[in-house]
Amino acid sequence: MEPARVCMGVTQVRVQPKASAEWRCPPARVSSTLRQRYLPLPLCFLLCTFVAAYALSAHVAWLGLPVAAADAPPTYVSFVSIPVLERVLPMKHLVEELLRRGHRVSFALPEICRNWVSDLPGLEFISLGAMPTSMPQALSLKTAIGNVGMYSSYLTSLQYYASFHKPMYYPLRDDYAEDTPTIVVVDRYTFAGMDVCNNLSIPFVVNNPYLLLDIDDPPSYVPAPFSRYPMATQSVWQRCANGFHRLRFRLANAAVAGAVAKTRHDFALPALAHSLYGEHLVLTNTVFGLEHPRPLSPLHRMIGALKSPSPGQAPPALVAFLDRDRDGCVVLVDFGADVALTADMVSLIMAVLRDLECRTIWKLSLEMHKTFKQDAELHDLLEASDVYFSVATSLPLPHAANVRFFLSAGGFSSVQTALCAGIPILAIPFSAEQAEFTDRVVRAGAGVAIEATKVSAATLQFASDLLLSNDRFALAAQRLGGLLETGGGVAAAVDAIVAVADRGTAPWVPARQTQPVAKTYLLDVYAVYGAVLCGVAVVLRTLLSACISVFARHESLKAKTQ
Repeated sequence: MEPARVCMGVTQVRVQPKASAEWRCPPARVSSTLRQRYLPLPLCFLLCTFVAAYALSAHVAWLGLPVAAADAPPTYVSFVSIPVLERVLPMKHLVEELLRRGHRVSFALPEICRNWVSDLPGLEFISLGAMPTSMPQALSLKTAIGNVGMYSSYLTSLQYYASFHKPMYYPLRDDYAEDTPTIVVVDRYTFAGMDVCNNLSIPFVVNNPYLLLDIDDPPSYVPAPFSRYPMATQSVWQRCANGFHRLRFRLANAAVAGAVAKTRHDFALPALAHSLYGEHLVLTNTVFGLEHPRPLSPLHRMIGALKSPSPGQAPPALVAFLDRDRDGCVVLVDFGADVALTADMVSLIMAVLRDLECRTIWKLSLEMHKTFKQDAELHDLLEASDVYFSVATSLPLPHAANVRFFLSAGGFSSVQTALCAGIPILAIPFSAEQAEFTDRVVRAGAGVAIEATKVSAATLQFASDLLLSNDRFALAAQRLGGLLETGGGVAAAVDAIVAVADRGTAPWVPARQTQPVAKTYLLDVYAVYGAVLCGVAVVLRTLLSACISVFARHESLKAKTQ
């Protein structure tokens, strides 16, 4: 270093830099330093990663994170229904979707119903033994609503549904006690399933493959079930009679509820602390458009039509039948398994459709198919007509432009399927449930209905001509079918079932009313308003009295001066 020198008041020091060789460290020393500094970093990172993965996988469930998802057993969902095909088919579509998602699924039914669900691979069938599946008195002209009345017909249906309570209870309880499901999906009128679930503390979801009716305890302005009053155009007298119709409906329900309570007493089951459905999610296969406007609890979800997530292909014989005449008129006919048509009724229908030059796709029950074969006159008539017969449990509806309308008794599932395909309805209802549903469809403009006791060649010809000559019915059917699909269908229903299995029904239970009555009905607010109005009235009266006295004094002075 050179000595410091001062130049113009600034002290400068010159420093001789070192040679570059003096700055270099030995190579061994450099590599050792780098290893000591950077090698522990990846090891620490890997160690932290393993610790975090282990902690997050099983030790932070309280944070709401998914834990041990891979080790969790699959959800076991079991279905149970009374042996009524119209109630089994919607649940069958739910089973298909759950199986597709990889869940374990079983279906509890009487042994005679095994063939209804035997085409679903992977489904476990729970046999509930042998029991009759047909109604003691099949739906016919003798038992049609025109002869027995709406509420008598409804009571007969309820009694038939409740007749399966006792024979289904013990086989179902024994199976569920041995292999308990995660969650059970119960048909609305399968009382044995609800009692078994309540007895074994199994959560369950109720599937209602029909209209809401009064299941949600609607307001009094909603038309009573089976009153057939249109809500928008009710007259004063109809609104007065609405309470009477609702009373008759609830008396029919009370009669069946009494029978169910007696059966529960025979089973030594404790009394229910709440209503029959309680705080359980109810999936109803309908939408607004068929339903009257009303407020709904979150526990009542309308999911629209339940259709198969993977509809099957039409049989080759049906495809060949449709291809034989692509421009001709085709009519679908399906009266369901519970309607017993007479030979005269069948002959009348076939004669009218043949006069209209309509080809027919007729879905028959096995009993009706045997009857058709045994009746020689009817067999000859059918041979002379262009008819395709099917005895399948469910027939895929062909999406063909020449299918003009669907002739049915008004079965809920089959009619909804036709509406989703944009096919209008010609209904001949026999039971109260069929009549109520077809009345909603007719008011929506998607079909025409004829009372079973008033069917004749003239009425059937007129109704068929009406559907064939007016496009407005097909347009209304397409609109209503679109509404039925907006409810979410099978996917929304399965999502709700899985959510209840995972988290229970707490998210759907509405908050309880805990505030005082005065706050509920705004009595305190009205009291304040009343006090304010009284004060305003006193002030106004005082001002008015003062004005009157001043005016009177002024008038008296004026009179004296004159």
